[in-house]
Amino acid sequence: MNGSSKAKKNAGSGTANPFAFLDGTLSLLLVEDDPEQLAFLRSLTGGFPCYSVATASDNSGAIDRLRSGKRVHTCITDLGITDIGGDEFYLLRQYARHCSMIVLTGSTSPQKGATCIQLGARTVFDKGAPFHPADFMRTVNELTLISIVNHRYSESSGDTFNLATKILLKTNPRSVTEWADNLRITDRQLRNLWHTGSGFGAKHLLFLYQCCKSAFRYFESQLFLPETRSRFSPPSTPRHMAAYFENHRELLTFLLS
Repeated sequence: MNGSSKAKKNAGSGTANPFAFLDGTLSLLLVEDDPEQLAFLRSLTGGFPCYSVATASDNSGAIDRLRSGKRVHTCITDLGITDIGGDEFYLLRQYARHCSMIVLTGSTSPQKGATCIQLGARTVFDKGAPFHPADFMRTVNELTLISIVNHRYSESSGDTFNLATKILLKTNPRSVTEWADNLRITDRQLRNLWHTGSGFGAKHLLFLYQCCKSAFRYFESQLFLPETRSRFSPPSTPRHMAAYFENHRELLTFLLS
């Protein structure tokens, strides 16, 4: 990975951001001890204003952020930072079940990558491999969605709450009823399942999922696929989402916090 591929500025078309109501609502933590690499990651993620981006140059600084009481949805961390106990896997051991963890590594050891996954990393990027900003940010955004929906999600888990999460991510339902139908349970059963599993209502969670997914798609198109800008979606979609978000802002921001 290097800084030669620069992300374009958000709103490269010069148009106003239709998802401004989401600005800073999602939390992203970058842990990198190389100032140049950190600057590159900041430039890349800065094209997505829905993220509030915090940085740390070592594990101690990352822990200060992770223990601050403010939720971190996704953490992108360099592998090889050993300021705590000489353990380069420290953050994974301690926080992989609290947020989506993405590991960047310059190591050529396949075993280290396998260890990262075993410890809970959602994915591992090799710094020595060709780096594609669009693919990287698409992965970051997908894993942030998982963190929003169910930060303990595991594809290998067979419990019903994880299955409901998997169905949501796979089918992108338009309503709770459609989501329940895809899961082959009743609407009421799904609402009860989601409230028991997360403490929040399925309807509001589904809205956040749809809203953030639409925002990510919009910013990805602005940054990486400029020819698709005008074909993103009907103008009424972001306005409708903005109105709903503003009417339920306190609850929705609490759900994200």
